[in-house]
Amino acid sequence: MQKTLTIKVAVIGLIALILLIPLAMISDKISERYNYLLEAKDSVARSWTGSQQIMGPLIVIPYSVETKKDVWNKDKTEKTVKVTKVSRKKFLLPENIKVEAKISNDIRFKGIYKVPVYTSQLAISGVVDHQLINNTMDSINHSAGRVTVYSPYLSATVSDPRGINSIPDLNWMGKDLPFKPGSKLTANNNGIHAFLPKFNRSLSKDVEFDFQLEFRGMEMVSFVPVGQEAVVNVASDWPHPKFTGMFLPSSRTIEDSGYDAEWKVTSFASNIADKVKQCEQGNCNELFASNFGVKHIETVDVYLQSERSVKYGILFIGLSFIAFFIFEVIRKLPIHAIQYTLVGFAIAVFYLLLVSLSEHLEFALSYLIATICCASLLLFYLRYVLRGFKQALVFSSLLLLLYGVLFVIISAEDFALLMGAFLTFVALLVVMISTRNIDWYEVNKAQTTAFSAGPLKQSADQVAVDEKKVDE
Repeated sequence: MQKTLTIKVAVIGLIALILLIPLAMISDKISERYNYLLEAKDSVARSWTGSQQIMGPLIVIPYSVETKKDVWNKDKTEKTVKVTKVSRKKFLLPENIKVEAKISNDIRFKGIYKVPVYTSQLAISGVVDHQLINNTMDSINHSAGRVTVYSPYLSATVSDPRGINSIPDLNWMGKDLPFKPGSKLTANNNGIHAFLPKFNRSLSKDVEFDFQLEFRGMEMVSFVPVGQEAVVNVASDWPHPKFTGMFLPSSRTIEDSGYDAEWKVTSFASNIADKVKQCEQGNCNELFASNFGVKHIETVDVYLQSERSVKYGILFIGLSFIAFFIFEVIRKLPIHAIQYTLVGFAIAVFYLLLVSLSEHLEFALSYLIATICCASLLLFYLRYVLRGFKQALVFSSLLLLLYGVLFVIISAEDFALLMGAFLTFVALLVVMISTRNIDWYEVNKAQTTAFSAGPLKQSADQVAVDEKKVDE
């Protein structure tokens, strides 16, 4: 007797497992479409620009040291003088650096994909300690050998110089100096530099400078301000910033209209002097790695939302099958395995509709259309399966409620897992309460009788009655 019920439950479970195949195929399709989005971003980055990193400004003093050395031949009978000339650079850190960035955002299209880009107005100002310059020049001039000091220059790197929109000028002690392409740094020549007046006499006051730079970028901007004290302020109309790098902002304000963030970094925290010293010797990896900034993200994009919803697909199918089975038990109306399968496929198609619509419409509208299509299809079909419009309407309404709860879950950024776990618990709670008074041994007897009789052996009068109920 127990064998019939076991077979029925096993068949339903097998159908549910088989329906994992179309769900997995839809999940793969979502991943494929997301990869197309990444390819679209790469394509835009090649013609626009990618993420930008700004390093500097550094004061560079290039010089050469010429030394002479006596060299004897093998027999030590003849002496020649060998002249060696070595080129070197001395990097100077500004005392204070202030960076202000105002970022405006825009959208570029690649096919059906939208790629957010930005344009930034950058204002950089700083102060160089005059005593530091004097001490550095004394140190250079007292090097062993003949010293030749070349024109110093101010250097700043821009990771993708294609994004520089205008030719900037450097205001150095009230004098405008033109910038030229290239940073003239061996480790990274992408950027700009401006030649400075030679430091050929002792300075009596600190040097003040400032310049402005307009550049384009995509998705992220970061900074490596090389100063003893650095203050960086970034303001944008993007509502979803993600702060990245070695330092978080000391203060920030995030609203729907945008964000404003400020970093304050000292040389004690960044150890910038040692990193610049290493870069001076040719190893700039640690210097360029000590960046911080902001990334403009979409908190929950359509593909992530679609992927989240698919993960709940087996839960929806399972709940639908449990509701069918309980209906079989209560109403003593056998439901065929094919009918279970068709309902499962209808629920699975919802996710395919969702991801395809969301590429062209707003996600909320796409979700609404897919939900209405799926619920309407099931309402029409279940009217005949459950032998009544009222039962089909109740089932479709419950499915609409579940889809509504699912939309809230997948739209949540921080509480998606918590809400999903709570939904699963509530579903299990409802099922256990609904079936608490069912005598499963009696159900097995009823199932055995139903299977032995079969719906095809009903009398013609009974079929006619059922069809009449459906028509009503």
